Amino acid sequence: GIPQPSMLRGPRASMAPSMFGQAPPSAMRTARKAEAPGLLGAQTPARGLFGGNPPMSHARNPAAGRLAAQTPATNRANRRVSVFASSRRNTMSLAVPGTASRNGGGVKDPRPLKDRSFQSKAQQRIMNFLSSHGYPGLLTPKTLATPTVKDFQNIFRFLYAQLDPRYMYVKKIEEEVLLILRGIHYPYVSNISKSHIYSAGSLSTWPGLLGMLLWLVELIECVKQMTPQEVDVNDPGFKDSVQFVDRIFFEYLSQAYPVWLDSGDEPPELEDYLANQFEQKNANLIQETADVERQLANAKTELDALLSNESPLVLLERERVELISDKEKFDSYIQRLESKHQRMVDFVATQKQQHDAAQVEQLALEKEKAEVQEIVDAQQISTEDVDRMNSERNQLLETLKGVQEKSQEATQEVWDRGLKLQRVLDDLESLAQDYTSKALKLGLIGTRKFKPASAADKKDDESDSSDSPMAESGLPESANDDPLGGVDIELIINTRTDDRKQVTSVDLRREVRPALQRACDVFASQLYATQNAVLELREKLDQLSESSMEQQERVDEIEKQVKRHNQRYLELRDNIAAETRASTTKIENLEADIAAMRREMSQGELQSKAAM
Repeated sequence: GIPQPSMLRGPRASMAPSMFGQAPPSAMRTARKAEAPGLLGAQTPARGLFGGNPPMSHARNPAAGRLAAQTPATNRANRRVSVFASSRRNTMSLAVPGTASRNGGGVKDPRPLKDRSFQSKAQQRIMNFLSSHGYPGLLTPKTLATPTVKDFQNIFRFLYAQLDPRYMYVKKIEEEVLLILRGIHYPYVSNISKSHIYSAGSLSTWPGLLGMLLWLVELIECVKQMTPQEVDVNDPGFKDSVQFVDRIFFEYLSQAYPVWLDSGDEPPELEDYLANQFEQKNANLIQETADVERQLANAKTELDALLSNESPLVLLERERVELISDKEKFDSYIQRLESKHQRMVDFVATQKQQHDAAQVEQLALEKEKAEVQEIVDAQQISTEDVDRMNSERNQLLETLKGVQEKSQEATQEVWDRGLKLQRVLDDLESLAQDYTSKALKLGLIGTRKFKPASAADKKDDESDSSDSPMAESGLPESANDDPLGGVDIELIINTRTDDRKQVTSVDLRREVRPALQRACDVFASQLYATQNAVLELREKLDQLSESSMEQQERVDEIEKQVKRHNQRYLELRDNIAAETRASTTKIENLEADIAAMRREMSQGELQSKAAM
């Protein structure tokens, strides 16, 4: 890892570790001898532990996409070497001891390299990587199944170029491959030899090389994911991200690490910069906290307002009911307007016919006027005749004017009476709708209308109701009869007729009113009889309730007696059982005593016989 600056740790007690692990003791001793002035605090620039290039942390851009470390200006003119092997001498001192100590004796590869499915997946992954990164060679299914040595070399060169595009191969490819694998610390490099690379396409060597190529692909993908993105640390959006702290510490350490390597004192600007960055982040957090608290207070105020007022669902439900009622009213109004529209259409058609007839009459009058004018023109008229005719004409014009005024007054009166009549018809339709709806609810018209019962039905009703309480209560027999007396009171309004008697389908005064009066009397008698029946039923219900309570009390008393008898029975049964057990025990004891006495008598007889 990267050593910590002096402000983050105590006095340095050990050498700085390598980017690829702790340096071996022999290499560290060589570094102390060769680079002592640079490591122990002299005024020389800091150098790497193994000579040559500085460590990766010196690079201002630590991007590992190509893993090309910055070399001194004097070395840039020379051959470009890998970051993992900055020179042939440094590669050996860096990689070989560490690999020997880690992989000495050989490490067995735990991957199932000889498994067909594993090989197929590895080949597919390598081929996808080569295709997506512009591999210049020919790729076929056999390229990674049975490759030639040339195919293997080209694929290896292409993959390693993704890590170090300026690396130059100076030795044989077999030696270069092994040196590169040791330099990048391939964990199973001890399982690969030059003979494996010579015969790369054979069945025995290709699985190990395929696993090595797969490891290279995974290493390249991992390195590319480690490449940091160019971001502005002063961006307010970046200060709120989870990467802000890591990025600030990274920049701080990348600037403090060279100073630490030079054994110099850390400038106070670095600490001030770090403190300012975190103060800005804290200011942003404080502002966000205040905004969140303000939003929370607003939300609480809104919640309190919602809880204190009536529920929006109740308001919406009430509004929905009102809208439904308004819709029904508008539907009814539209129906009335449609009927009125039809009447107005008929009225316009009538007026048009009258207008056509008036035009025909006007044409006839104009023709007659022309004929009269011809006759007048042909006559010899004196001055006195002209004066007389003018006076007659003036009188006729005055008479015509008076007639026209009376005609306009008559037309206006007809129009006003028509409007009054229309309002009366609208009110009549509204009353008829109200009348029809109430008659439907009462069952006087429509599907619930009372129907006269037949003789058989009446007989069945009498037999069924003879035993019912309603029959005993005095309910009139006309309850099931038609209360209207067979009169059809369904009302239909005809607003298009000119006859006043045909406006309604039934005679309201002579037929409907008496029928409704009779129905009212029938319903009143039914209501009175039903109320009497309900009172009698309530009295019977009270009697039955009292009788039920008495029976329940008797049942409770009987249950108490049964409970006492059961308890007495259990006590007697327990006493008898105890006495029986005692008697049985006594009998068993007596039988045992009798058996013992018999054994003693038998023994006594035997002893007596033996004595005799």
